[in-house]
Amino acid sequence: MVRKKRIKNEEEFEKWFENNFIGLGYEKIIKKNKKRFPDYIMLKGNRRIRVELETKSSNFVLHNHDKRKVDIVICIDDDINLGLPTIEITELRYKSNIERISATIDKKTSEIIQELLKSGRYRNKSHLIEEAINNFLLKNGIKKNEEPRPKGRGIKD
Repeated sequence: MVRKKRIKNEEEFEKWFENNFIGLGYEKIIKKNKKRFPDYIMLKGNRRIRVELETKSSNFVLHNHDKRKVDIVICIDDDINLGLPTIEITELRYKSNIERISATIDKKTSEIIQELLKSGRYRNKSHLIEEAINNFLLKNGIKKNEEPRPKGRGIKD
């Protein structure tokens, strides 16, 4: 059995793509859009192709991307039908260090999140929430790899 190369995040996937785009039929990277949509403008047979990379095709939906502004999605795990051309890279395996969560919030918090997203500072809700958590940890002197200490007396072993 051939071992598939493990990709942990979109940055690793971008590096893989930049080293392998010719094998996918593209001739040249015309433009790489850092932290913008679509990720790449590629040259293929004298045509400009708008390419979006996603580790999972469902991330295209989670990131609220506009189908009209992309020609093709290239992903590692094609886990949802997007209704647009999609290439699944089967020689790769996506194993993330992050996980998806779901949350229920009140209407006022939802309105605050929407206003923050409109500011353009955040790409999506996930990035906004992650920054809020990182700021909380920093403010409270907690490192990401530490367990938060209980306030008060706590429980002793």
